[in-house]
Amino acid sequence: WPTDHDLLAAWGRLADDPTSAGAFLVLALPPLVGQLTAWRPTADPHAVESAATDALLWLVKNPARYDQARSPLPAFLLLVARRRLLNQFASERRHQVGKIPWDVVEFSLSDRNDEVDDDAPSFDHPELQAVIAALSATDRRLLDLMWDGERSTAVFAAIMGIADRPIDEQEREVKRAKDRIKARLKRAVGGGDG
Repeated sequence: WPTDHDLLAAWGRLADDPTSAGAFLVLALPPLVGQLTAWRPTADPHAVESAATDALLWLVKNPARYDQARSPLPAFLLLVARRRLLNQFASERRHQVGKIPWDVVEFSLSDRNDEVDDDAPSFDHPELQAVIAALSATDRRLLDLMWDGERSTAVFAAIMGIADRPIDEQEREVKRAKDRIKARLKRAVGGGDG
């Protein structure tokens, strides 16, 4: 640590001169990081430096929070930095609760298109083909857009001829049309209306 006189002088300038913060940080950061590292030698160096920086920036923003009659400035800074570091550890522990460790995760990802559900009807299903053939030209175009993954209400509304209506009405009518088509397809393969 620098001498008490130098450190207190740098701290004293903070209240009157906000531009003196850089000098204070340069003076106090290295020894504070060193003491935090000595206190928790196994801690992540980035976490230690972050806690030390947070503590110093907090004091830069609130220089009046330090009372030199109660403790030396290095001890006060170390106390604040330790709390910050412990809070980081606690936050990380809370974040990790319920997570599955990477060594347990299986990395064999399958392509959904390769999986075959034997119970699922194919598009060659005769009843499904009959329903698709019986759709109106507009509904058939809507179905093609749905299969292509289109999500824009404006595109569906244009095909339905309702693009001039208010947006909320367009959304309601497009949803109604899509739900009606889905329900007809489900009924064709014995899926019911749900």
